[in-house]
Amino acid sequence: MNKADKLGIRAKTEQICLSCLRLSVTAALLPPNQKLPTTEKLRTEIEMLKQLIRLEMELDIIHDKVYILWQEKLQEISKMAGGWIKFLQQKGT
Repeated sequence: MNKADKLGIRAKTEQICLSCLRLSVTAALLPPNQKLPTTEKLRTEIEMLKQLIRLEMELDIIHDKVYILWQEKLQEISKMAGGWIKFLQQKGT
């Protein structure tokens, strides 16, 4: 990987991954009535991460096999976050 990719889009991708981890841990530790805003931010960060990974593949920074593996994992994570949000919304109403 060249230096521009490592310090540019890859650094942003890693930053968002860490942000997702931080948001998920934060949401898990919050009281139930305060979890929804954090989980919604988490879902936004996951969607941003999916777009960055796609961009990395389109720019040939990562190979197709890596892209497919990451997208599968991100789809699963996104579904879990969406389910968590849906549960919190139903519980709050």
